[in-house]
Amino acid sequence: MKLPCAGLALTQWMVMVVALAAAPGRAQKGPPSRSFGPDTYRTGSFTGPATGPSGLSCDAPPPPTPKTCSGYLASFDGTQLDVTVRVPQSMTGATGPYPLVVSLHGYGGSKNSSVGDVDRLADAGFTVLRYSARGFGDSWGQVNLADLNAEMRDLRSMISQVTSDPTLQADADAVGVFGASYGGIQSWLAAVEPAFTADPGGAQVRIRTIVPIVPGTDLLYSLRPNGTPENSIDVPGGFKLSFTEGLFLSGIRRSAARPYPNYPDYLFVWNAYLVVTEPNNNPPIGSQIVDGVAGYRSIWWQQGFWNQVLQNADPKNPNRQPQLPVFQIQGWTDDLFPVPEALRMYRTLRSIDGSYPIALYLGDLGHPRATNKQGEVDFVTGQLHRWFDFYLKCKGVASATCAPPALDVQAAVTRPRDQPFSPADVIRVATYDDLANGIVTQAFPGEEILTYNPANPSGVFFDPLVMAGAESLQPSPQPPPPDVVPGDVARYSVRVADLANGSGLLISGQPTVTIDLSTPASREQLNVRLFDVKPDGTEHLVTRGTHTLDTGDPLRPIGHEKLTITSYGNVWQADPADVLRLEITNVDSPYIEPSRVPSVTTLGKVKLEIPVRR
Repeated sequence: MKLPCAGLALTQWMVMVVALAAAPGRAQKGPPSRSFGPDTYRTGSFTGPATGPSGLSCDAPPPPTPKTCSGYLASFDGTQLDVTVRVPQSMTGATGPYPLVVSLHGYGGSKNSSVGDVDRLADAGFTVLRYSARGFGDSWGQVNLADLNAEMRDLRSMISQVTSDPTLQADADAVGVFGASYGGIQSWLAAVEPAFTADPGGAQVRIRTIVPIVPGTDLLYSLRPNGTPENSIDVPGGFKLSFTEGLFLSGIRRSAARPYPNYPDYLFVWNAYLVVTEPNNNPPIGSQIVDGVAGYRSIWWQQGFWNQVLQNADPKNPNRQPQLPVFQIQGWTDDLFPVPEALRMYRTLRSIDGSYPIALYLGDLGHPRATNKQGEVDFVTGQLHRWFDFYLKCKGVASATCAPPALDVQAAVTRPRDQPFSPADVIRVATYDDLANGIVTQAFPGEEILTYNPANPSGVFFDPLVMAGAESLQPSPQPPPPDVVPGDVARYSVRVADLANGSGLLISGQPTVTIDLSTPASREQLNVRLFDVKPDGTEHLVTRGTHTLDTGDPLRPIGHEKLTITSYGNVWQADPADVLRLEITNVDSPYIEPSRVPSVTTLGKVKLEIPVRR
């Protein structure tokens, strides 16, 4: 198949002010109205020893070293969770209560993940609670994937018990929750019930802020993206096979001290179903997965949360409360929970309440292929501490000694792995839509034909899955070099200098690819990848994206469609001598499982639009 070359491309340089109304998804007001079936979860099994008291034992170091209290606390269903609480100690002998920060670990981790960061919070005057989620670490029980009826009840139970214990000196009126990945999902879900009565104890608990770090906000979309971030359900996308299987296997605990399966039976059924079937919402298993993952494990679909936001945004509501402040940290290069997971919530919250207290940090952080450079992790950790200082120690009230953090958007330029992070690379703008102030457009002539070949290994070398350390933002290794098999990949190239009148480009946001396509298939998955190719041949994957079309009827073809695929995005410096290469393919496995529906697809009028900052 002959591929278009840059010399034949129709280059057009277009720089314009980016209108707010043109931003993808900006008009959304919340998730589509949806009723879900019953939840699937398991509690009350393998809860731990029935004999022997549960509770925490504390050491007694000299002040100002925080004391450490560790042991087991029984959750709502009797499950014994492995807990550590760090309590500040003053040189003057003064006692708390101190603001309480809850640290939630990533998938397959334990309470000991990222201990150094947590200990610094205790040194700074916060009581810090960290515990191993049910089924992980040394905690008893079984994993339920951050379920509202299991893990989120655990969170409230642990907070209740810690704030009710006077020896732990935790202020029930000043609680903050943060965590990465699996812990980030739970941090968002804590917003469903930010105020509750402690049980035991009876105190009124108030979660004053959350800091979700590289979370999924719609777990269903995170695992099977369909190209429509606001609606993950109606068109089932392909599963991120490498991530779903890697996470599933890495979460299986093998412990002689816990000789039972830490996964309940339904998780094995779900996993087997998604591996052997074309993605679907069909009962009983397909619909059960949709109901369970979207309806009870994703903040995006929690109507109770959105009702709170709407009520608190209504100036005529006499019972309105302050909105819950959110500092969300997301990774441009995170292929499991990419930037659309943050933008889904950011845009919707700001569309409901233009002054909603949410700040974004977007960088080279998260799950593979993110680099997680230590300098950037430290930079973000410092901001997290200052955020807690204001919203917990100062309880969100500005004063001469309490300066509020900026509710803006920070976007770090992604640099090659061998270049260290620099704070000078962080761009600060008032809103996400201010990040780009121009667009460059490249149109490609001619037609290309993609054929579906399930044996095509194209994409395997771009697979991001190297999961070691990802749950605690540890540095991840360099991905293997690419290997593309011609035939199932359409490739288009253009020199950066031709796009930018001889200059370089600072890509700033989410490039889009518009395609006129024609196919007799009833289901089609198209994936895009954008590379920056250096003069020495070095290639950098700048961003990727996917979109699934499905008529819902195997006998009804898709026919002709005009499709726009929005990529995950990045901030990336492309130099004048570089070449940008766009790839369009219907096989990007094992990152995204290809469709099992055979297809031949004609592509035409391909247009690449790149948001830029000048």
